[in-house]
Amino acid sequence: MSKRDPWGQRILRVVDHVQAHLDEDVDPETLADIAGLSLHHFHRVFRGLTGESVMGFVRRLRLERAAMQLKLGEAPVTQVALEAGYGSHEAFTRAFRNRFGVPPRAYREQTRVEVEVGVPRVELRDDPALTCIGLRHTGSYSECGQTWGELMAHAAKAGWMPHVLGSVGLAYDDPDITAAERLRYDACMVMEPARARALCRPPFVLRELPAGRYAITLHRGDFESILETYVGLIGRALPFRGVELANEPVIERYLDDPATVPLHELRTEICVRIETRPS
Repeated sequence: MSKRDPWGQRILRVVDHVQAHLDEDVDPETLADIAGLSLHHFHRVFRGLTGESVMGFVRRLRLERAAMQLKLGEAPVTQVALEAGYGSHEAFTRAFRNRFGVPPRAYREQTRVEVEVGVPRVELRDDPALTCIGLRHTGSYSECGQTWGELMAHAAKAGWMPHVLGSVGLAYDDPDITAAERLRYDACMVMEPARARALCRPPFVLRELPAGRYAITLHRGDFESILETYVGLIGRALPFRGVELANEPVIERYLDDPATVPLHELRTEICVRIETRPS
């Protein structure tokens, strides 16, 4: 799906809405209204631009979230099934097996992360809200550089650079769970809220990152090994902290300019918003 054209922008609004309301019933008429399309045409446009039906997209996100819960959490399979929108354990098991090739319990056993080694240093920090202008990339995370190039070129041409306060990346999906061609990532420039809202126009999207408590670890070096840092933070350190992960993208906060800092010295904060687990 191209996010650079008006119809792609319409469907991106739908994708964002579904992600933010994944636990709610799907109302096709509401989604069609968000896209500014008639219900008659909406389903065909969505399938044509994403390669999935609307309900297929919703089911995939719910199953991928369930896989993440099984991989990292301790909730019973029946609870994970209900949260994924399945009324019975049997229906969830069939759908999960069709998607991942094994039933939920076997998947949990196969993907359980060892916790005895490689636990990174984690900082719990209260961060303020951030407002960003972003550009969506869909596909392998290793190919995000092209999207950053487009964003940087436009920012330089449009005179944004004096107003940029920092840069972050938003990673929505786990490459161990989601197919590479469907991974979602936003390349973002942080600005003052009023300025970002005034400057943001399609194909760019406004992203507002909430204030809150974040669990943060530092990744050093290039991005080829950044997945291991994700696993260390989310899979090894946080399961034993008595916290829950907010249903939001992971934030990569880039502390250095790769144009001036050697790749092996680059510093990137990996940040996930957390909530206290009910006792």
